[in-house]
Amino acid sequence: MRRVPLIAALCLTVSLAAGPAAASTHNALHDRIIEPPSGTLMGAFPNEPGGIAALESRLGRRLVIVNRYVPWTFANWATFAAYLRAGHLPMISWSARPTTNAAAIASGSQDALIRRAAIALRGVGGNVLLRPFYEFDQPTGHPRAMGTPAQVIAAWRRVYAIFAAEHATNVHFVWCPMAFDFARGVAQRYWPGSAYVQWVGADGYNFPGSTWHSFGQLFQSAYSFAVAQRKPLIAAETASPAADPRTPAWIAGAASFIASHPDFKAVSYFDSVSPKGYNFRIASNPKTLAAFVAWGRAAWFRAT
Repeated sequence: MRRVPLIAALCLTVSLAAGPAAASTHNALHDRIIEPPSGTLMGAFPNEPGGIAALESRLGRRLVIVNRYVPWTFANWATFAAYLRAGHLPMISWSARPTTNAAAIASGSQDALIRRAAIALRGVGGNVLLRPFYEFDQPTGHPRAMGTPAQVIAAWRRVYAIFAAEHATNVHFVWCPMAFDFARGVAQRYWPGSAYVQWVGADGYNFPGSTWHSFGQLFQSAYSFAVAQRKPLIAAETASPAADPRTPAWIAGAASFIASHPDFKAVSYFDSVSPKGYNFRIASNPKTLAAFVAWGRAAWFRAT
């Protein structure tokens, strides 16, 4: 099991004006890692009428994590205070593309925008998970491709340093490549270093029409990497096609895999139709919904 080291003072050697190694600032963000001592936080991206409240009503329980996607130029950060007041932990999936890319962020051209976000999120009244430019390991030509590993690392460290400088200690950074890229050795090339990450994340789907993948097959390599880095793991996006008769068993298998891997500290289900038209909506199939309800009733997933 992963052991979280006690860190009294850790310095970032990132200059906000001239690049890395020119200045240092106390890494206050790294001192605050939110995770349940036992069990796994459960959540979802509830893209349906009624949002998280409707999904929770179907499940008969409160979900902890609520995933929300926002564009790079998003400014209404104060809206996340409502999630916190309702007892949720927001996970903010902050997409840089198509507005900017890693090279531009690393150059400092986006510093003012990033600083405004840090100041705003510092004041929302509670902890949030921040997932900047998720799936940064997408290949060249993909709409979310961010750049080379070196560019992404430099951009990530710069964003992190700005949040640290603004004392946004309630913001917890989720570094999130695609799950299958861990087994290929691709995701690891984008690792910015343990000092710049609170959570390891991974996005892994059992896509319809492709080879059937169990949840464990999707996430085992990501889990092994997280344990090696002594970081908690979150499945930031995951789902199996709702209409497939095998999906209820897939969901049961996902719950079993997570419960048997104690550093798997959070999971967020993609309860939506994907941009490519794949239907992952839990309630669209009564048997899939029943399996998800059973997942949510398991004691291991009652962590708060």
